Amino acid sequence: MEKYWLLQDELKDFFDLFKDVKYSEEFGQSNIRIHSKDLEKVFDFLKNHDEFPMDMLVDVTTVDYLSSDYAEKPNLTGREEDLYSETRFDIIYHFYSMRTNKRVRLITSCGGENPEVLSCYKWWQAAHYLEREIWDMFGIKFTGHPDLRRVLMYPEFEGFPLRKDYPVLGEQPRLELRNPEQDNGRN
Repeated sequence: MEKYWLLQDELKDFFDLFKDVKYSEEFGQSNIRIHSKDLEKVFDFLKNHDEFPMDMLVDVTTVDYLSSDYAEKPNLTGREEDLYSETRFDIIYHFYSMRTNKRVRLITSCGGENPEVLSCYKWWQAAHYLEREIWDMFGIKFTGHPDLRRVLMYPEFEGFPLRKDYPVLGEQPRLELRNPEQDNGRN
């Protein structure tokens, strides 16, 4: 498994340039945790690396680390600060170098009242729908994304259903029944 992941000794130039990153290995897979303010430089570095150019974005996903106490009993825990924690969400990027058959996992955190990170669409156009899905499900805004709108839920949907604070029994506004043939200009 290790032969497919870029390990710390193979990316010495990366760690020389970015001093405040955290590196860990789990199950032979490398994890690089960076601050979201460094995303633009890191994306440039990975995309244009001489030896290991990360020319494919495999996946972008998100984890919500809101405590289960808050999600189950929001008014009883007294921990509302968790709701707007700056590290509530992790954005996880998986990159792949087709030339060298190597992978790297990049992790950054975001949070606050309106979570926001830089879009990687400028470097990898495969991020288009992946970032839209994260926006739709978690409400994390990707600055610089060309078309950030809902992709899985209907436009009138209120809230973000994969957030741990989304109400399990929440109701959505009633909508008029739609006829897809007419809405798409077909008769």
